Amino acid sequence: MRRGVGPVPLLLLPAVLGAQAPARRGRVVDSTTAAIPGARVAALRGGAATVTDDGGEFTITAGPGDTLLIRAFGYRPDRVPVPRDGRALTVTLRPLPIVLPGVVVTASRRPQAAGETAVQVTSISAAEIAAAAAASVDRVVTQLPGVQSLPTEPTGVDLSIRGLDGPRVLVLVDGEPISGDLLENRDLSRLSTIAVDHVEVVKGPLSALYGSDALGGVVNVITAPPAGPLSLGVDGRIGDFGRREASVTAQSGGPVAYRVSGGWREENDVASISQPTDALDRVWDFRGSVRGSPAPSLDLRADLSLLRERQRWQLSADGFNGFNDNTGITGWGEAAWHAGAATWRGRLYAEHYDHLFREAQADDPLASDTTPAQREDLVRGSLAWDTRTGAHALGAGLDVTSRSIVAPGKVDGAIGDREVEGYGQDSWELGSLLVTPTARVTWDSRWGSALTPSLAGAWLALPTLRFRAGVGRGFRGPSFKELAWDFANPAAGYIIRGNPAVVPERSWQSSAGLTWAFARGFTADLEGYRNDVRDLIELVAVGTDSATSLLEYSPRNVSRARTQGVELETRWEHGGWSGTLGYSYLDARDLSTGAWLDRRAANSGRVGLGRDAGVVQADLTLVYTGSAPALQPSGAEGRQDAFLATNVQARLRLGGGLELAAGADDLFDQVPSGWTARLGRRLYLSLETLWHPR
Repeated sequence: MRRGVGPVPLLLLPAVLGAQAPARRGRVVDSTTAAIPGARVAALRGGAATVTDDGGEFTITAGPGDTLLIRAFGYRPDRVPVPRDGRALTVTLRPLPIVLPGVVVTASRRPQAAGETAVQVTSISAAEIAAAAAASVDRVVTQLPGVQSLPTEPTGVDLSIRGLDGPRVLVLVDGEPISGDLLENRDLSRLSTIAVDHVEVVKGPLSALYGSDALGGVVNVITAPPAGPLSLGVDGRIGDFGRREASVTAQSGGPVAYRVSGGWREENDVASISQPTDALDRVWDFRGSVRGSPAPSLDLRADLSLLRERQRWQLSADGFNGFNDNTGITGWGEAAWHAGAATWRGRLYAEHYDHLFREAQADDPLASDTTPAQREDLVRGSLAWDTRTGAHALGAGLDVTSRSIVAPGKVDGAIGDREVEGYGQDSWELGSLLVTPTARVTWDSRWGSALTPSLAGAWLALPTLRFRAGVGRGFRGPSFKELAWDFANPAAGYIIRGNPAVVPERSWQSSAGLTWAFARGFTADLEGYRNDVRDLIELVAVGTDSATSLLEYSPRNVSRARTQGVELETRWEHGGWSGTLGYSYLDARDLSTGAWLDRRAANSGRVGLGRDAGVVQADLTLVYTGSAPALQPSGAEGRQDAFLATNVQARLRLGGGLELAAGADDLFDQVPSGWTARLGRRLYLSLETLWHPR
């Protein structure tokens, strides 16, 4: 979309002998013709200088015969002669070999070139998602070194990034949190990949930008923008364990662009159930987006998502089944106004989520079962501003949030809180050095306030070598469960009572690394890190409840943890070949006891090899997760054995928009002990078609 034209001159000098040189207009873009905002444009003879605005456009005073020097962080500089005929310039900059082309949003909450951020962002493309045949986001993200899947009770999957787990990892869709967080009912296996353009992963705290829960890292699912002429896409997939999937997408570009996607998937398997007898996981979901620009300086967008899930699994040998029914609705609208180099963004986001658990000796819950559902609601208003002035790219924002939950039998009535958060960031270019200080202040009506600063920097030592380092504060505010739960389980002999005195968990992380393009088509990333976390909240036994004689548990800030390690990843591309090699070493310990953190493997790695021959594309992926201690339901410590999964896929492009794919996950049927998920070979076959009506 075209941005408003509004140059930001830094220095306008009269031409030689006092004659005013004409104003020259131009635009700076990358190899995909996407705008490069913040590029510095200087007239070598006349001395004038400026930077490009949000649309990559500039105006500069320069006469015929002068030369413009154009520079942008992460791109090769270029010199362009000023044309004598006065025509507008279009300058295309090439990315440095250490910077992969592309735009990321997670590191700064605004679109920016990957080379403009000092924070390392891993982007998983739509092609990589397709190569994994992944119906849910967790199956893609957990292939990255340093990212592991963890079980959630009683069913579901959560993530650990660099040893920090669950609610300490913030999962977003287009910058907004996924449903279920407030009720601690997160399950990434229900987060669909339909309409997903790519997934961005930041390892390490981003609380300075995103507030609570970004203590360990951020996973941001970016949905695809509407594009092209009217098209209709249909795909379906069948596989082992009753796997059946289908989705339909309709989209069109133009002045009012839209994209709508609906999907259904079903499998006789439930996440974190290792022996799922008579199990079922069925998900219906919908994602829609409408975008337009009623004026050159105004962009509008509205998004809507719907989710409906049914899970069934066997609770006991006497035939009782458990049922989870989850319903989620999220929607938001955003307006972006571009005024020269500045952009104002306003967004209103709303979420509603229902969770209902029931039991029955049947394949469906009893019609007479009137168990009430748990419910969470969230409304957030956000205002953000960013601009470019000289060597600075400045950003600031304000978030105001209202949250509430209703959990019959666990809390008394409806409870809620209010949050007000403000943040600011500067990306400051000092020659070949980029410095990004950031800070955020959070106030919550239930647990108080938190200040989270961070400082990151990147130094472009050579066109093929870039160093980076950073230190940041992370935090996680206490959940509603930890603050206010009042839940008794007489059959198990315990009661859980919330503790309004718990304070947020806090951490400091430091990291340093480099990116090196050591040969044509080859790039390597190396990073070391350390997280020190204190005030971890854990359930501890505090005595016997006087009214019920049940053992009472309550949350307390009693633990400290340290995670540290090293990660290495190499990537290469040549012709139709591509490959990745990644390895992660993790040291994750509970400093209160000296014990290794549950299910955190010290060693993990990934090898990927792909070949695109035009009509045929083949992919091979090896994912290794080392052994780790695993706490059993009885409380005894067991072992989760090492696991090497070999995944293969072949895609055949049949022409006419048809594409056939066949593959296997865990090709060699490896089933190590101690894992909570059902493992083993899974075969699948899929067919996709794309149709352009005339």
